Amino acid sequence: MKFPRKINTILSEVLKDVKIDEGIKNWQIIEQWSKIVGKKIAQHTRAVGVDANNLFVEVDNPLWKSQLFLMKDMIIRKLRKYNVRLKDIKFSIVNQREKR
Repeated sequence: MKFPRKINTILSEVLKDVKIDEGIKNWQIIEQWSKIVGKKIAQHTRAVGVDANNLFVEVDNPLWKSQLFLMKDMIIRKLRKYNVRLKDIKFSIVNQREKR
């Protein structure tokens, strides 16, 4: 019979198996968005969500969306400095009235 194991040992193994650390790192990108892209871009955008591979960003007008699409690779390189594995950024235009 196997002896009972300590819960902290089991919990750490479970969290590692479900890759919770990656999810937390990805969500930290939302908190750091302004620092990552700078004040000017942050005034026109808002990081609103993440999944395993994508960062979702709301943009306040089509011109900024086009500009950010061209800057996407540079932004993704900056994101990698935060040790995340995001592969893409999905930009969507949000009406000013809908913005929080």
